[in-house]
Order: sequence, then structure tokens, then C-alpha cells
Amino acid sequence: MIIYFIKLVYSLLIPPGIFVLLLGLAALWLYYRCGHRSWLIPLALAFLLYLSSIPLTGEAALRSLEDRYAPPASIEGDAYVVLTGGAIAGTPDIDGTGHLNGYTLHRVVSAAELYARHPLPVLISGGQVFADTPNEGQLAKRKLIALGVPEQAILLEDRSRTTQENARNAKELLERQGLTRPVLITSAFHMSRSIKHFKEQQVEVIPYPVNYLAGNTGGGLSGRLFVPSSAAMNQLQLVVKEYLGMLQ
Repeated sequence: MIIYFIKLVYSLLIPPGIFVLLLGLAALWLYYRCGHRSWLIPLALAFLLYLSSIPLTGEAALRSLEDRYAPPASIEGDAYVVLTGGAIAGTPDIDGTGHLNGYTLHRVVSAAELYARHPLPVLISGGQVFADTPNEGQLAKRKLIALGVPEQAILLEDRSRTTQENARNAKELLERQGLTRPVLITSAFHMSRSIKHFKEQQVEVIPYPVNYLAGNTGGGLSGRLFVPSSAAMNQLQLVVKEYLGMLQ
């Protein structure tokens, strides 16, 4: 129990837990100092911030997206389509400069593993999104080659900056190569939005979600789920971004 108590105290000394604590203390101070209902405002803000910063909320929201599709038992397509999702510029990497963020790296590694089991052309879709970020597709291709995928098996589409552009540009390259049954590889939380945009391009994909972020051990509720963390807020941010993206 001591270790859990230490983790709880630690979480209340760093954001976002410290802000929940300060708002709670402000509500307590107003309650005893002023007596009127002004204390309800910081209390409500503390409660909303707490709810939005605990894994119980973030993981439940993630599952609303991640549980929509499951990886197929067998590969029945004629190409893998990998969507990139971010990279960092100017950093040292084993095979060059710049590296993929966690989301993109997981997708690329999954594609390399699938290729090793069932070789198909691998289409990478993703470009340079911002002026200070690298070209994600080029970095992903470099990493695929480092992971053992032959360069001649890789198709590179390195112009896309959004999921909409991923779908449109990937469709053009697939059609030029005569490929009609793409296996779409992207993070589980990103799959629904991706499929929506591919359907708008009249491309029927076989979803292969990877990079699951919400665990599901079936062990019931644990104390971890109620401790505020920035990671949980990031999960909620991802979900909101995906739902907003589906409105486009």
C-alpha cells in the first residue's frame, strides 16, 4: 500500500494533479472564508479536471474507438498501406538523423512483421506536415529497410499532410500499381477516421489496427485508474481529435 500512496502523492505534486489539488484547496478556502456559493466554481473545475485527467476516463474513451475493429485472422489483401503519424527532426538515430514518434514507429514495425510473415508491397503514406518536422514517409521507408523489408517492395507516397490526403494520394498510387485490396495499418484509435476517408475515395480497405493504447486485462478496477496523469489527458485529447476529424 505504501508504494501506491507514494504514487498518489507524486501525482498530486505535478500537473495535472497539482492543479486539481490547488482548485480543491481554493474551493475549501472560499467555503470557510466567504461562506457563499462562490466555492462551487473552483470545486466544479477541480472535478472536471480530475475526470479528464484519470486513466479511467481516458481509457474508456479510447476503447470507444479501439474496439470498433480487430486485426483479421489472415491476410487477404494485395498490399499493406501504412499511415504515418508524426516524427521528430534533427535527432540522432541509428540509421540517420530524425526519428519517428511512437505511433508511427509502432505502425512501421507492425508492417515489417506482417511483411516477414506474408510478403506484400508496402505503401507508406505521409509527408512533411510542418516546416520544423521531417518528412515522415521518407523516415518510415528508411526504418522499414532497416527492419528487413526490401526497398523494391516499398511504395512511397511522401506528400500527404492529413488523413484525407493520405487516402486520396494512396488511392492514386494503388491504382497506378494495379492494387485493389489494401490492408490498412494504423493505430487502433485512428482506424475509424482513416476508413472514413478511404471510403470517401471509394477505396475498400481491410483494417489492421495496431498500437492499442487502452489495456484490457479484465482484472476490474485498480487504483491506477483513479490517479491523475498527463498521459490520461493525452488519451482524451486523442479521442476528441479523432471524433472532430470524423466531422470533416
